[in-house]
Amino acid sequence: MSIKPNIAKAIIFRLGESGTPPEFGLDSFTVGLEPYLSVLENEYLDSILKMGMSTFKLVVGSYGGGKTHFLYCVRDLAWQCRYVVSYIPLSPTECPFDRLDLVYKRIVQNLTCPPSSFESLVNPTDRGIEALLRVWYADVSEKLGGREEKDEYLKGLSGIESTSFLLGIKHSFIALDKGDEEEFSDIIRWFTGESIEDLSRFGVTENLTQQTAFRLLRSLLQFMRLIGYSGIVLLFDEAERAVSIAGSKAEKRALDNLRQLIDECGNSRFPSSMVLYAIPDVYQLLDKQGDVYEALKQRLEGIFSTINPSGVRIDLEQIGMEPTDFLRTVGERLGKLYKNAYSMDINDYAIKHSAEVLAEVSYRERYGDIGYRRIFVKTFIQALHSLRSDPRRILNEKLAEALIRGSIKSIENGDREISDKEEY
Repeated sequence: MSIKPNIAKAIIFRLGESGTPPEFGLDSFTVGLEPYLSVLENEYLDSILKMGMSTFKLVVGSYGGGKTHFLYCVRDLAWQCRYVVSYIPLSPTECPFDRLDLVYKRIVQNLTCPPSSFESLVNPTDRGIEALLRVWYADVSEKLGGREEKDEYLKGLSGIESTSFLLGIKHSFIALDKGDEEEFSDIIRWFTGESIEDLSRFGVTENLTQQTAFRLLRSLLQFMRLIGYSGIVLLFDEAERAVSIAGSKAEKRALDNLRQLIDECGNSRFPSSMVLYAIPDVYQLLDKQGDVYEALKQRLEGIFSTINPSGVRIDLEQIGMEPTDFLRTVGERLGKLYKNAYSMDINDYAIKHSAEVLAEVSYRERYGDIGYRRIFVKTFIQALHSLRSDPRRILNEKLAEALIRGSIKSIENGDREISDKEEY
């Protein structure tokens, strides 16, 4: 797919600044994930999920090893198959997994319908339950005639576990139909778990707590099917090196929540749902003793592959490519993207040679828990900038080592700055 130069440049800048993927244009530099994505699409998104079944997968990849990139790729596939998606970045401070009420709030805030344009993809006002309900109302209103038909439609809505959730849905529709934005906003604040005035006038009496979070989540999933979507895809991303469910006082509760979420995926009350939970190290969950850990171990056995699509664990290091071959291929694709971004013809040999040198050095110099993939991407963009300014400056091994070490230091310092801000 052809990408406009301004979008290509936005991708390049995002990758060059942090090494983390943008929310768009992923297919222009995705490498090695096609077999996994094909299985998820053919066996799940376009098959058993549409029959009302659900699935849970644990995505394992080192810090900077492509977890977020993979989740975004699954998101794009899900949109193509008409699923609503919510990407939920987890953190020990803002969204820890032991606080299901906070997790539910983040799910609702990040709901995204299949985007109709690039602008709707990057516009934050086009995500969240408010945007979803407005799209639903507009679609129904276009198909139905007058008030009587709409009333009959609302009366026919059923099959949602939480009565308060169902009534909230119906009254949000009525508020939009009346043009009462204030009333609609009150209902939206209830859906997002904010503290607001009493909504008992609508029959809405159940509020979001840690005890009601799963019930409201199940109701949300049931609503997706009710209004014509294929289902919902929930993408949980332990994007930080400090995992949100490890080392905390509430660790057992968090792990029990995860166990319950896995079990819900086998429940008919949790319909047409794919749940992906991405984590840097599976042993942060499993390498401990106790009933909670043993229960999780039993549920997370089995490696996902093209041969075994029912496996639970998706290992992003096992994609069937040698690490340096993977990096070289990524580099060549980024080179094409860069040339598009700047509408210039950088020598293909220089790009290929730079990718080969950096691939070898990145893998050799891999450090601690920082993924060599992120280091390579961030550094390779820097090398491309250098080639653009001076096409004669062909990368050699010594310069590559210096650039790689600089990127490692930059990533470490950036993470430390983020951690300090969150702590205080």
